[in-house]
Amino acid sequence: MAEHFGHAVMPQATHDEQAMEDHFLAMRLWTIQNIDPLDKRLVNEVIVPEIEARTGTKPKSSAQMRDALEEEPFHQYWLSLSFFYQDQIWRSLGASIDRQYADLAAAIDSQAQTPRGSLTLDPTLPIPRYIEAFDHHRMPGSYHVDTADTDFRAGALYDRFASTYLRNLNGGWRNDGRGQTLVAHIKDFHPDFAPKRILDLGCSVGHSTCAIAAAFPNAEIHAIDVGAPMLRYGHARAEAMGQTIHFSQQNAERTNFADGSFDLITSSALLHETSAKAMRNIFAECHRLLRPGGIMVHVEVPPRQEHLGLWEQMRCDFEAHYNNEPFMAALSRVDYVKVSVDAGFNAGDVLVGYRKGVAQAHANRDDFFTEGDPEGRTLLGSWYVCSAVKHPSTH
Repeated sequence: MAEHFGHAVMPQATHDEQAMEDHFLAMRLWTIQNIDPLDKRLVNEVIVPEIEARTGTKPKSSAQMRDALEEEPFHQYWLSLSFFYQDQIWRSLGASIDRQYADLAAAIDSQAQTPRGSLTLDPTLPIPRYIEAFDHHRMPGSYHVDTADTDFRAGALYDRFASTYLRNLNGGWRNDGRGQTLVAHIKDFHPDFAPKRILDLGCSVGHSTCAIAAAFPNAEIHAIDVGAPMLRYGHARAEAMGQTIHFSQQNAERTNFADGSFDLITSSALLHETSAKAMRNIFAECHRLLRPGGIMVHVEVPPRQEHLGLWEQMRCDFEAHYNNEPFMAALSRVDYVKVSVDAGFNAGDVLVGYRKGVAQAHANRDDFFTEGDPEGRTLLGSWYVCSAVKHPSTH
């Protein structure tokens, strides 16, 4: 067994298991560095000229070239590689977790003996179709499949996958880069803000929630998700990391909290897992739950249709069509300000733009920009942020 990795309930890897993870991560990196640029050339130097010669106009969106591109053997090779390393990482991690499941169960149970926070589950909660119908990120069973009243496998699998897949790009084993970015955004634009009650929506295993809790140690922290195994594991994970968080199984579209319950409501990479209708409902719920002067902050995946080239649009479409992220492409075209206004926020109180990812919270407004990364790296190291203040006169 290698040196202990992460927190007390993090799945561990043997030497051979780690070698297998590293192998498929290296395949992913090799594909990104060597095959992605060639596939981009295929789009720009072959597909686009062919379509322009045939139609008299250049394609303006990836949808106009998708059929032609997917007939190309090289692009089929790129697709196959992209499926393969993703699936093999899931398979390798799943086998590792199954090997140590009893030990993980004992570690998780030990964290529940003297809890700081709480866990409330609702076995009658309907799982929304946008979660139930897909294995998100090609993760077997997705977030919600629950095989027993103590099942935590989905949470353990997701925690290990997230820290493995992104390594140091999103906060290392804590995988809290989104949460740290969210905190930095709040402290940059609202430096005197001191929320007393915070709600994190779609918390999964609490990666971002723990970062938020650490940043606001005097606040009462609540976190919700629809996946029971994610919450069981997330509760134990937070306890192991010394954070007091109250987890409950709820749908972010309509919670059981009273009007005006929170000063701050957050989400990290939640919206692209939902639908357009659900997003509208979630923003309306944020408005209902916020106290006057309260703030909502949503950190999301960065692709924006208006700032992408054709190959980058196709890459976003790949996530929607093949990586079981069916709403990612649609989200890249959503008008966040309009959705916020429709939910009850004033347009002047809404802030939308890119935010460079941070390893730890800091105050630097230069890391926020609205027109895409000025260095042309919109998809690398950035997140998309929508924040809004509930105007004091809004009810």
